[in-house]
Parts: sequence; structure tokens; C-alpha cells
Amino acid sequence: MLRNDPRRVTAHIDGAVISAEYSEQTGQLCLRQDGTVLREWFPPHSWIAIASVAGARHWGTRPTDDDLRALLRNEMTLLRAQ
Repeated sequence: MLRNDPRRVTAHIDGAVISAEYSEQTGQLCLRQDGTVLREWFPPHSWIAIASVAGARHWGTRPTDDDLRALLRNEMTLLRAQ
């Protein structure tokens, strides 16, 4: 059964509040910093982004909180490198 509410995880990184939000209904994946959109993906890109850090579990279409935390860590590392 699909979740009606988006799955959301939040982390405090370098004094900022960073969140990853995923909607199983639409497949939209969004990263926000203090409420501002940093990155946004839609299927199949959102599924690939999740699967790339979480492995092939559910093929990125039903991430766990741990999967979204792994995505947050990965994306924050990439953003700092820019």
C-alpha cells in the first residue's frame, strides 16, 4: 500500500536544517535546506538517486528513513565539494 503522506527525514548539518522528502504517490524526491529547495527529482531520476545510495532494495521506489538519510549524507558531501 502506498503512503499518502511523504516520507521525510531531517538532519542538522553545519548549523543548517536539511531534509529529504519522498512521495510514494508521485515519486518526487526533494532536498531542502531551511525550507528552501536545494534539489528536486522526479521518476525515474528520483528512484535512481535513492537506489544509488541504498542499493537495489525496492529499486528506489519505497525508501526507508535510513535510505533517505544516506541520500542526505551523499548529497551534502557533493554540495560541499562544489
